[in-house]
Amino acid sequence: MHRLRVTFQTPNQRHRCPTQQLHPRRHAERHTRLHKDPQRRRRGAKSILGVRARMTDQPLNICIDSNEASKQHSIITYLKFNGFNVEIKPLPVCDYVVSDRVGVERKDASDFLGSMKDGRVFNQARDMAEIYEKPVIILEGSMKKALKRSHMKPSSIYGALSSLALDYGVNIIPTDDPESTAVLLHRLAYREQAKEERTIQLRSMNRSLSLDQQQIFLLSGLPQIGTTLAENLLNTFDTPYKVLVEFAQAEIHTSPSGKTKRLTGPLTDVKGVGPKIVESAQQLLHESYPHLCGVKK
Repeated sequence: MHRLRVTFQTPNQRHRCPTQQLHPRRHAERHTRLHKDPQRRRRGAKSILGVRARMTDQPLNICIDSNEASKQHSIITYLKFNGFNVEIKPLPVCDYVVSDRVGVERKDASDFLGSMKDGRVFNQARDMAEIYEKPVIILEGSMKKALKRSHMKPSSIYGALSSLALDYGVNIIPTDDPESTAVLLHRLAYREQAKEERTIQLRSMNRSLSLDQQQIFLLSGLPQIGTTLAENLLNTFDTPYKVLVEFAQAEIHTSPSGKTKRLTGPLTDVKGVGPKIVESAQQLLHESYPHLCGVKK
């Protein structure tokens, strides 16, 4: 015959922490630590996405491309909420930079398939691999759903992913949504800056580069010009000096309504060069350095 045991719990017992019931001594020690150091509660507080808000006492840094920042407000909100120093500026390569060796390109599943069709993703991968030691592509969203909409063969997708990993050395990390992407960026920055003690450097030049590679590196420093476009410019105009002269002398005509701009001259022969790129390059070449820095002559 089984006996039925009935127990009654007081309100304090009913809401008691499981650690207190199983390990009273450990619970008491933890309670003492929290009482002595209230900052531990703040450091252990959870953020809006359910992860630890602060992993280090020192603020982390991240540089975000201005085009990417205009579309990903939730990611920026998360990073700032977690104490990041966020710098937004046009980046010639990548969407995010978390250290001198890690550049990150974010692509949602549909964008990845589109860039795979026109070969753009491979050009971007080559540009990233030439500048950053450890390039990363974040593949965001459901690839299965995007694949159904595109009617592409899965084998072609896996072939492209294999090429990115093996031919270009790009690390591909999938995420579910922008929130997951923000958490991943947080972890990448923490690992590089807090653990590895690395700093952000937008362009790290290898001093052992050959002369032709140095020429490409020089031109790829112009706004919105990566290594692929720099190579096309050199193939068209022969030397970096001639390329810079063409940019400095290029003419841009604005329509009477002011809504459209048209580039004229030899630069129109180079695919990928448009009025916006030329305007940015001309501003860089013609602006006075002392004036920009506020230095009086």
